[in-house]
Amino acid sequence: MRTLACLIVAAVFAVASISGARAAPFAYGLAYDELYRVDLGTRDATYVGAAGLYAGRALAAFSGLTYGPNGDLYAVAGTHKALVRINSTTGLGSFVGAFGLAGQGSGQFDALDLSMTYGCDGNFWLTSAIKRDLWKVDASSAVITLVGSTGKQISGLTMRNGRLYGTGIGADQGLYVIDTLTAAATRVGALGLSAPWVEPDFGAEGTLWATLSYNPPENREWSDLARIDVATGVATNLGPITGPERLRYFSMKGLAVATPTCQPAPGGGTPTVASLPLQAPWALLLLLLGVLAIGSRHLRRTH
Repeated sequence: MRTLACLIVAAVFAVASISGARAAPFAYGLAYDELYRVDLGTRDATYVGAAGLYAGRALAAFSGLTYGPNGDLYAVAGTHKALVRINSTTGLGSFVGAFGLAGQGSGQFDALDLSMTYGCDGNFWLTSAIKRDLWKVDASSAVITLVGSTGKQISGLTMRNGRLYGTGIGADQGLYVIDTLTAAATRVGALGLSAPWVEPDFGAEGTLWATLSYNPPENREWSDLARIDVATGVATNLGPITGPERLRYFSMKGLAVATPTCQPAPGGGTPTVASLPLQAPWALLLLLLGVLAIGSRHLRRTH
């Protein structure tokens, strides 16, 4: 009986461990140039730190927060149109390189509304809602290669299992699948939101989370947390992201939920993002039953 009890305890700990991995309990979010740790269950944000200065100027107006090589955090410094590495412990930013897009934006701030995500091919993917273009970005040098035009105002990017997803704004608001060879964006469905900016990212188990930012036009500086149905594109607003008073003055335009796990693609080729092998409660139950069956056979053999 002692052996069976040990097996049961081991199974319970295994199930708890997998369930905890599936829960994606927290994420990192960027508000202006500040990094926050966000509890996805309570929507409570804890201040980590600010990015600091580069060449005497603030690395401001961040967006496109994503996990990258070696599990480090990266983001776009929109003011400089540059790739920045973010220290997850202090929030400090390290300049990696400029994209070479200066002077191609709109208005007095040369705005491009850039977003970014990391792919398991070892490159970042970058899009501009204003230029409606998609680029591939070298992770070590920030050198960009134009893929083509999305034809849509894509404001957020994320990738899972080698498939690139984008969220649109304005008349193009919705969830899109973007072809990484041609940049063509195919609409999955309408988000059903009033938020101007939607920054998505997948959890390890496949849940698509997003931050919703409103200013302008609603003059609401705080952001909400949402989940998006990948099959339909419909988003569910879970409510405001709460935290320090300072968070009320900066919209959160960046969300990083899970570190990509890469595995070789079938038949070779580009690695893809691997999902956890057990993704449903019934699968966890099967694991427990399997362990119990093995333990039962063991006891019969020993008695």
